[in-house]
Amino acid sequence: PSATPVSSQYLGSLKVLEDKRMQKNSTEFDKADSLRAAVFQNWLEKKRVFLLELKRTEKKKAENLRKNTQKKEAAKREEAIASFEAWKKKKGLEAKKLSEKKKLEELKKKKAAEQNEEKTEAAQKAFEKWKERKAEYLREQSRREKQSERIRKKKEEEMVAEKKRDSMSAVEKWNEKKEEYMKQKKVERILERRKQEIQQAKKEEKNKKAMEEYERWLEKKERREQLEKKQKKLQAVHGDEAPYPWSPP
Repeated sequence: PSATPVSSQYLGSLKVLEDKRMQKNSTEFDKADSLRAAVFQNWLEKKRVFLLELKRTEKKKAENLRKNTQKKEAAKREEAIASFEAWKKKKGLEAKKLSEKKKLEELKKKKAAEQNEEKTEAAQKAFEKWKERKAEYLREQSRREKQSERIRKKKEEEMVAEKKRDSMSAVEKWNEKKEEYMKQKKVERILERRKQEIQQAKKEEKNKKAMEEYERWLEKKERREQLEKKQKKLQAVHGDEAPYPWSPP
């Protein structure tokens, strides 16, 4: 449209011409103007009807689109609800299985702990018995050593007395020999004492090694039993499957 206002004669509004020279052709102008106005009004009516129809069509399309969208969303919601229910049911079964498995493992652990406690008690009792036997052996050995010492002293005394009886005529020489003999015996006693100390140290070292060997044996036995338990557990889990060509440490 033009920026300046224009009086359109197509709308049926006739302008009264003051120019007398145009009055002659006013009738022809009126007829032509009326015809153009009628054609324009007809075009406007068709345009209005077309626009209304187009609006109704677009509205109908929008309504159909909205309904289709609602149907799809409803179907998605139903599918999501069904999936959630199936998932929840599956999770419930898995949770139940997991709980049963956990109870079984706790029962096995409890049983294993009881067995370990029984083995520990048995090992402790065996060690106490071994310690008692060792103490008894040491007491007996000490008694024998004391008895041997008493016999040795008694023999020495008898020998000295016999020498006194046989050597009354040579007291001084006998005294010298006696002093030398006593010195030698003192040295022998010192050597004997050292020998006994060495033997005692060797015995204690031997007992210590025996104890360490027993503890290593007990530890190996426990590891072997644990390995057997693991293998049994693996066999129980795998069932009839072929065994592995090697066993883990």
